[in-house]
Amino acid sequence: MATMKPVAFNGCSGWLHGPAALRAEMAVVLCNPFGYEALSAYRGWRELADVLAARGVVVLRFDYPGTGDSGGNEEDPLRWRAWIDSIKAAVGFLRAETGVERVTLCGLRVGATLAALAAQELGDVDNLILLMPVISGKAYIRELELQQHTWLAAQTALGLHLDAEPPHTVGAHGFRLYPDTLELLAKVDLERVAECGAPCSSPGAEPPARRVLLQDLADSARLKRLAARYESLGAQAEVQFLSEYSKFLLNPSYSEPPRRAFDSVLEWLGAGTAPVSLPTVEVLNAAASASIAFAHGRETPVVFGGYVGVLCEPRRALDAAPAVLFVNTGGVHRVGDSRFTVLMARRLAAQGIASLRMDLSGLGDSLRRDATLTLDALYSTYSIDDACAGVDWLTAAGYPKVVMAGVCSGAYVSLHTALAHAAVAGCACINLPFFKWGGARVRPGAQYVAPSEVYRRAMRNPRKWLRLLSGQANARAITVELARRLSARVAARAGTVLEKLLGERTPGSDIRRLVLELERKGVQTALLYGTLDEGLDELDIHFGPDGNRLRKLKNISVKKIGKVDHALFSRCAREVMMAQLEAFLRERILGARAGSVAVAGGPRVPQREAKPQRKLKPQRP
Repeated sequence: MATMKPVAFNGCSGWLHGPAALRAEMAVVLCNPFGYEALSAYRGWRELADVLAARGVVVLRFDYPGTGDSGGNEEDPLRWRAWIDSIKAAVGFLRAETGVERVTLCGLRVGATLAALAAQELGDVDNLILLMPVISGKAYIRELELQQHTWLAAQTALGLHLDAEPPHTVGAHGFRLYPDTLELLAKVDLERVAECGAPCSSPGAEPPARRVLLQDLADSARLKRLAARYESLGAQAEVQFLSEYSKFLLNPSYSEPPRRAFDSVLEWLGAGTAPVSLPTVEVLNAAASASIAFAHGRETPVVFGGYVGVLCEPRRALDAAPAVLFVNTGGVHRVGDSRFTVLMARRLAAQGIASLRMDLSGLGDSLRRDATLTLDALYSTYSIDDACAGVDWLTAAGYPKVVMAGVCSGAYVSLHTALAHAAVAGCACINLPFFKWGGARVRPGAQYVAPSEVYRRAMRNPRKWLRLLSGQANARAITVELARRLSARVAARAGTVLEKLLGERTPGSDIRRLVLELERKGVQTALLYGTLDEGLDELDIHFGPDGNRLRKLKNISVKKIGKVDHALFSRCAREVMMAQLEAFLRERILGARAGSVAVAGGPRVPQREAKPQRKLKPQRP
């Protein structure tokens, strides 16, 4: 039996994996990649930790300062230096907690770069594993710039013009590096220079570890030269190329852990030669030391009924304030795209409002219901029960009312949980893609079809017609999808008439009844969309343009907001949506409960653990 337990050190949030006794001859520190790649790798990173733990190795995975669940923000000064120091602190924490002497640093992408630099400074690292390492800092900065440029160009082509990101920063998909970090990163070249600035071949230079394993996607002359450099310093270096890494750093919803590569890592470490099998894992409760304090409160990992979450408590709780429950977006773990839920939770704490950001079953750190669980099955079958378990936990913790909040698929879960659970007083749905789950709309390799409003605008642009006629746009895919939307719109209109005349139920009636039931229950509901969001098509189909047939309802509001991309990758989109969520809580929730009984502030400890609607099987994804 392997275990995993929430831990914290030096303001960093992490998980300690290991055999039940947490005593082993070897320990591994896993060093995250940066930004969106860290979201994509999260599931695979945990799988690797679980398998190592089941084979008797103690493993620590953690978030760097200003990332994930850790304290701080990405714009804080000296992040690059803080990240290297946090790896060194992780090694010290691991040794103090377990007594282990032999330590391995294993990093992915920029995490590999940081691991190499930290190992060089530590001087007593036994093994160093560099997975797809960033060898040149300048090349990595250019890569991020290209990713951002490509994404921005796609948004501009849709007609969405976003505000500029902070000056002198570089990043992609909602995560950015700031000037002092960029300055230090630009100086990094693992092939030539050590962190201290001295050439690696200079007299007295030491290797970063006794043994070094380097893996990459495809044959790389630079990687081979780096291995030769480490060998010249006296290390044993091995290079491996594995093509399956191409599926690892995709969209987190479709990321596939490189299990053959992980098998090779296990074999190289001497942790077994059999293929990776996913073990049963017991998730332990957090100790008091796992809490992280910040300016306006503290955050504590919580474990309940197989689920994992982070409770964010304000230093001074607002009277009569319900707690907010954030749920996952797609396959992203609880921190959210662009770290949105972490930033929002801490912003709400400054207003005196508590929140819980939880992982649904099989996502992030929560246990998986079964070994074959897919993302579609999770959202279509289990997600509402999962979220209701989170509401139960909050009510047991002393918050009698809860407000649901989510982005995209998280908005879908929030809406249906508000209908299913009596303790839900409000629901904020950001860029809700559909009212009824019909499976993921966009899959790897599928032709993306933009919102209908994009095509209506494009009809007035001759250049768009030229792209269509020249074959640069997939006319067939666009035509099929637009025909589906038109058919659904006509069917919805006809269904409304049939219901009124004959009382017959139609496919769209369930969606209309869902909204009317929320109105009847008095659930304050905000549907918030970017002006070109794809979810507006579904709103139009069932409730008219911009949801105009919902205007007569007292408890439900619809709002379109400019300069908002679907995933909130842009800083301006995040800021405006956080302001909208604050206004919704202030005006529609707190205002409506101004006369209710005040809730005492301070930390809340549940007297019982709420049970999920269906029992979870203790298996890993």
